[in-house]
Parts: sequence; C-alpha cells; structure tokens
Amino acid sequence: MLWCHFSLPRYQAIDLSISQTKAVKVAEDFLAAERHVDFHGYKVAVMFDVDEGADRYLQRTLGPAASRDFIHRLHYDLFCWVVRFFKEKQKEEYKIIISSATGQVIAFKHLIEDTAFRSLVDKEKARLLAINFLKSTFAFNPPQYIIHGEDIKKYDNRLEYAFSWQNKDVNIPWNKNKEKGYAKLLNSVTVSGNEILEFNKSFFEIPDGFNRYVDNLKQTGESLTLIFRIFYLALLTLTIVVVVNRKQQVVSRSVKPFYIWVGIVMFVLLLGDILNSYQVLLFDYPTTQSLGNYLVRQFIESVIGPFFIVLGFVLPALAGESLLFEVSSDKKSRGFLSTLLSSFCSINIARQIFIGYFAAAVILGVQGVIFNLGFKYCGVWDELSWLTQNSTTLVPAFTALAIGFQASFSEEAMFRLFAINMFKRYGLPIILAVFLSAAMWGFGHTGYEIYPMWFRGIEVTCIGLIMGAFYLRYGFVCVIAAHFLIDSFLSSLPYLLNSHATFNFYSALSVITLPLFLALIALIFDRGIKEKPLSIRFNPQQQFNYNLLQELCRSKTSEELIALKKELQRHGWDAAIIDRVFDK
Repeated sequence: MLWCHFSLPRYQAIDLSISQTKAVKVAEDFLAAERHVDFHGYKVAVMFDVDEGADRYLQRTLGPAASRDFIHRLHYDLFCWVVRFFKEKQKEEYKIIISSATGQVIAFKHLIEDTAFRSLVDKEKARLLAINFLKSTFAFNPPQYIIHGEDIKKYDNRLEYAFSWQNKDVNIPWNKNKEKGYAKLLNSVTVSGNEILEFNKSFFEIPDGFNRYVDNLKQTGESLTLIFRIFYLALLTLTIVVVVNRKQQVVSRSVKPFYIWVGIVMFVLLLGDILNSYQVLLFDYPTTQSLGNYLVRQFIESVIGPFFIVLGFVLPALAGESLLFEVSSDKKSRGFLSTLLSSFCSINIARQIFIGYFAAAVILGVQGVIFNLGFKYCGVWDELSWLTQNSTTLVPAFTALAIGFQASFSEEAMFRLFAINMFKRYGLPIILAVFLSAAMWGFGHTGYEIYPMWFRGIEVTCIGLIMGAFYLRYGFVCVIAAHFLIDSFLSSLPYLLNSHATFNFYSALSVITLPLFLALIALIFDRGIKEKPLSIRFNPQQQFNYNLLQELCRSKTSEELIALKKELQRHGWDAAIIDRVFDK
C-alpha cells in the first residue's frame, strides 16, 4: 500500500495503448497512403523510445506531479515507437515516430543520398509548404507561435530548408533566477523541392546550461561506480582464493554441481534475451556494412558478457557456501547446502518463498517512502526510461524473467551469501558485516539515472540492510525470491499498468507468480527436511583424515580439544570433517 501511495502515480504517465505490432502497421499505412512509398523489400526495425531530455528537465524544474499535469495538458508524447525502414548498404531510409498512447505519427524523417535530386523552390514557397503541412496535419495555429529558426543547406542537386516555430506559451526556466535559459517547445519541418523530408509535431529544446549541469551530476555517479568496481573486484578476487583453497572440501564438492547448473540456466536465459532483443541490434545497424556480418559480430560480442556474469555468480556462491559452513555450520539453511542434503520439495522451501513475497512488499513500501522523502527534501528526480527498456524486445516478460533471475542469484550470492559470511569469518560483528555488504551493493547502483546520483546509493543500501536481515533470519532462498520479485515486477510495470495489452499483461503476471508456483509444488510434493549427513560425501582421503582426527581426539581433554579445533581451522582443514568429529 505504501508503494501504491508514493510510487504508483509516477508510473501512470506510461501509456502503451499502441503495441509494437500496431505501431508497425501504422507506419506502413503512413508510408503507403501519405507518402506513396513502396516499402516492400525494406527491412523493418522497431525501437521503443523515451524523450529523456524532456523527462529529466520537466521533473527537475516542475517536479513529478506538475510535470505529469504539464504533459497531459499539452498532450505531449513522452513515449513513442520509432519504426525504421531500411535496405542493406543503402543510405536512403525512412523513420516514422508514433505516439505509444494515440498511434498518431508525431515525427518523420526521410534520409536520402547527398546527391539526390529535388526541384528548386524559393524560401517563401518552402515556408508556405511547411506551414500548410503543419496546419493540415497537426492543426497548427501560426498566431500561437513565433519563428524560432530558419536554415538553408545546399547540396549538389537540391536545397533543404529547415523551419522551426516556438510555442509562445511554453518557456520553462531551469532555475528560479531565470539566468541560464529556458526550455522551448518547438514544431519543425524540413522541406526540399515539394517534399516534406522531415517533421516533428513537438519537441523540447533544452538549454545547454541544463545539459552541462546534468553532465556534472553524472560525474558523481561515475566516481561512485568506479569506487564500487574496485571493491567488487577485491571481493571477486577473494572468492577465487576461497574457491581454490577449498575446491576439494566436502561442502564445495557438494554444492558445486547445483551452482554450475544454475549458472548454465542463467547463461541460457541471458543468451535467449539477446535473441529476444534482436530488434535493438537491427535498429542500430549501420547500412554501410553487411547486415549478416554485423549481426554475427554483435551476437559474438553479446555472448561474452553473459559468460562473465555467470562466473561472477558461481564463484561467490561456492565461496559463500564454504564460508557459511565454517562460521555457522548450524545455519546451513542460510544457503542451499541444507536443501541439497534434504529436498527442494519441502515446507521449508515453500516457507522461504512465501516470506520472500512479504519481504518484496516490505522493500517496495520502504522504497516508496524513501523516494517520497527524497522528492520533498533532497530535490530528487528519477527518469522513466529504465522502466520501458524492455518494450522493444519480442517478449518483454522474458526479459523481465532473465533480469530477475540473473540479478537475484548473482547479487544475492555476492553480497549476502559471500560478503556477510566473509566479513564474519574475519571477525567483524554481524551488524557491521550486514552494513558493509549492503553499502557496497547499494553504491554499485549509482550509475542509474536517478538524481542526485548519490541518492540511489543510499536508497539501495537501505534495501540491502533489509535484505541482510531477511537473509540472516530466513535464508538464501528467501532473499533470492524477494530480489527476483522486485526486479521482475518493476521491469513489468508498463504492461501490468496497461492490462489491455493482453499477451504482455498475462505473460508479465506469470513471471511474477512463478516463485509462488514453485512454492506450491514444494508443498504438494513435500518430502520433509531431514538432512543426509555430509559424511556420506567423504572421498577416501577425507575419510582417512576423519578417522585419523577421531583417533587423535579420543585422549584429549576439553581444553585441548578446543585448542586443537582452532588450530585445525587456522590451517584450513576441511570444516565438514572438523564439524563431524567435534560434533560427536
């Protein structure tokens, strides 16, 4: 309820009434009927776009609520589909920009060769042609506008006239003293001969001073992100040391197959998401290259990232399980070792998933409160572009699934399972261990376009503290479920808020309910939580060490046993063997 009260109004400006398929149909109809273009033989690429400049400027100057009112009053299209028609190794192409709310063509560009011929017309005739076009297409009212710019560009076989008109009623200063310029709302048309080569119904011209101001703010985020990367590389290096030193220990060998399989699933999902994002690759294709070579090269480059992401998950997971057993052998349920020794189909797993739903609700509520305080007292504003980044994909829900799966497993493995137990292993109090892991995780998110950029670090650190508390109390499965739900929910918001987009709505809903489905399976096929002893996984060498240590301990006093245990732990003996002997 807190999230709905504080956060939901920000996201209701997103309107995806026009689907990707519908946008392509509108673009095809426009080319055929309005431009009389035979687009057969052209390849089509579609991109969902957001006017990031207008979004950040209006939020910064007017505030989130007034910004939404302004957009609605002027019917300004913050979100749109961009449909590109192009041919391989041909410069001439068409771009049609379509409102995602109304389906109206709000901008158009016909890119032609520099040597293309158009009949010569004088400037006045070109201006009249542009004005009449705006009148007939967008009900343009000249008295409401003033001339903003006129430009003439000469080519070998034509002239291009670019005209823009400024709305008299829209002048938004970006600071109270009105010293550093205004944002202006413009209409523009480019004419060559008797053809409209380009037009834009309305767009914001943002003052350069504001853009420089935002670039300066981004430097803070870049600096914080750089510091995070140093700490992250240090943590990753430690995971390698732990895994190498304990690779033959019982716990490592017991959990390794499971985490490798999870890594394989993660890699397949990320690879599938690359294919799911085919339109993004196609949209960015430069027509000076061979399309086949371009796609193959982009695909190969895209595969490298998922490979290292999987490594960044498997190593911390293996190291975290080993350290968890060393520092809290009685708390194996905080990792997956306890489940692997019993069964995934158990009341305990179902319970952790159900609590994960509760944790996700708590975190979303806290996030809403933090952002509300930030809006009121810290001058915070956040951009909406991240919310719609999945819209260009073939199946947005699949991208939400891949993002949720990858982020939940890899980040929780590094910053909860490994980092907390690593800090605890080296003597830090548990509260400080949770705080340090949360802060490292939190300030790793400062690259997001939320301003001021340090605010995102504080917000996610607070979330990390809650995650740490749930991890210590309920276990690894709980925080994975919570993290998955938060990321998949936020990634699916545009489709959940637009229930008329039937397929995207129900597929997004299915992703969010996936953990619940798994919890119900665990309940129905409950096999109990009785664990098999780790000793059944001893190899011959470990069995020999176990027998030897058991004999050695028979003649020891209590004080000598305590000293021996510490000595063995200091020298890196297998924690499972030590635990088994001294437990007896």
